[in-house]
Amino acid sequence: MTVIEKKLFKHGGSYAVDLPREFIRAGNTEIIIKYDKDRLIMVAKNTLENIESEPEFKLFIKALVDDSLKNPQKLKDMNKVWDKEWDVLLKGVDAEDE
Repeated sequence: MTVIEKKLFKHGGSYAVDLPREFIRAGNTEIIIKYDKDRLIMVAKNTLENIESEPEFKLFIKALVDDSLKNPQKLKDMNKVWDKEWDVLLKGVDAEDE
């Protein structure tokens, strides 16, 4: 990761910052901004286009694993619970896409 120090400048009634050319990839001009009181994170929109990129996803998976380890009796055989709904939902999804 490259760290660059920049100064904000007035732009109309707002503040702005110039982004490095390297940040703007071929045709990508949309960004996602996440912020709280003392932190600002900007990422190219295409880097957050899957659920695995969301910060909450790790917590969700951890909760599933923890629950599975605490309650293995709740786990079911996939072949017994798989039905046509799953086939419809996953139609066109290649296992290599995972």
